[in-house]
This record gives sequence, structure tokens and C-alpha cells, in this order.
Amino acid sequence: MFLALLPLLAIGAWWIVLSHESRELAERDLVTSLEKLRQAQQELASNERLAAIGQITATVSHELRNPLGTMVTSTDILRRSLKNADEPVTGELQRLQRNAWRCVRIIEDLLDFSRKHAPVMSPVAIDRWVKQQLSEEDQEIAHLITLKLDAGCDVLADAERLRQAFSNVLQNAAQACEERGKQSGQIIISTQRLRDRVYLSVSDNGGGMSQDVADRVFEPLFSTKAFGVGLGMPLVKRIMEQHGGDVLIESQKGVGTTVSLVLPCAGKREP
Repeated sequence: MFLALLPLLAIGAWWIVLSHESRELAERDLVTSLEKLRQAQQELASNERLAAIGQITATVSHELRNPLGTMVTSTDILRRSLKNADEPVTGELQRLQRNAWRCVRIIEDLLDFSRKHAPVMSPVAIDRWVKQQLSEEDQEIAHLITLKLDAGCDVLADAERLRQAFSNVLQNAAQACEERGKQSGQIIISTQRLRDRVYLSVSDNGGGMSQDVADRVFEPLFSTKAFGVGLGMPLVKRIMEQHGGDVLIESQKGVGTTVSLVLPCAGKREP
């Protein structure tokens, strides 16, 4: 009787094990399907946001750029004409011009984000390039900057697209220092080469970000600023990915933020 029941017991045990494995496999497939569904929903939501951005840009960019350009030009003329005016007057004119330029940059971010430009790569001497970009910056930002340029090599980059990314990061650092106070604000711009990568880093001692905010900075239309549409850092990330690079962010609330643009090295050392 025992020998007769033994095959049945073996079949029963095998069936229990097989059922357990099948259930685990089904659970894994369900989890994978749910994850794919979540990713598809996120991509759909992102595409819908991008479509909305494109429609808004097409509608308002032309209507806003002309009057904003007139405001910037007129403010500059007034500043030159009122060189000897009292501080409240010159300060208000500077604030007017600064905010007009912010509006212009928002429109430019909208235009750039709604289009996909194919980068044109060429070797760029990164240390000299950074110095050249900073020579064109406003004096209000330039006096906050300390340079530590040690890369000593070329990077493969589209110089104009890289300028857009670098300018966005630098403007964010300047605004963080502005919130902290002009007297105590400091920005450190550094370059270093690690194997086949070059790290162009912009560090500020502003208010920093919480981890929740840092996790969402690359999300289109997400912004903690009262003035902005949340496209600056997503545009930076897109540009760096087009270069085969990356964007790294280190931030601590109340201490400051470091944003590093990672670029492939061209292998040629600067003289």
C-alpha cells in the first residue's frame, strides 16, 4: 500500500511546488506590468505637458518678445541718461531691466524646450571657454565668482548649446545668492578631469534644496520660484544627454548647491 501511495504523494508534492512557483511568477509578471504601465502613464503625461508647452510658445512668444525687447532697450537708455540720479532711481531701473531679461529668458527656455536641436560637436578648450563666458556676464554676477579651472583639456561639445546649459545653471546660482544677500553670496566655478570625463561644477552658498525638491528639479514645469516656469534644469539635462553626458546635483538645505555638468573629454590637453 505504501509503495502504491508513494507515486501519488510525489505527484501531489510536485503539484504544490509547481503551483507555488507559478503564483510567484504570476506575481512578478504583474509587478512588471504595473511598473511598465506607470512608466507609460508618466511618458504620456510628459508628452501632454510638452504639447501644451509647444502650443503656449507658438501663441505668446512673438507677442511678448517685441515689447520686452523695447522695455530692455528703453531701460538701458534711461540708465545711461540718469547716471547721476539718486540710488532709488538707479536701483529701480536696474530691477526693471533685470526682470525684463528674466522674461526674455523664460521665453527662450520655452522656445528651446519645444524644439529639438541636433548638437554640432567639436573640441572645446573648456577652461578658456569658461573664462570667455564669464567675461560676458553682468558685473553683479561676476564679483560673486571664484574660479578653480584645473581640467586642462578639450571636451566634445556644441559650444552654443553648452552655453545655454551653463548660463541656466549660473543664473540659478546667482538667484540663490541673491536670496541669501549680495554681501555674503559666493559662487565657485571649477573644472576637473576624471579619466575620460570633465566635470564643470557651479557651487553656491545659497539656501540649498531639500531632497524632495532636488528629486524633482528635472521634471518639466516644476518650480519652487515665484518667477519662472520650471524649464531651466530640464533643458540643461536634455542638452547634457545630447552630449553623451550627465547632470549631477548635490544640495543641502541652508548650506548651498553644487551642479556639475559632465562632458566627454576629447583627449587633447590644452597648451
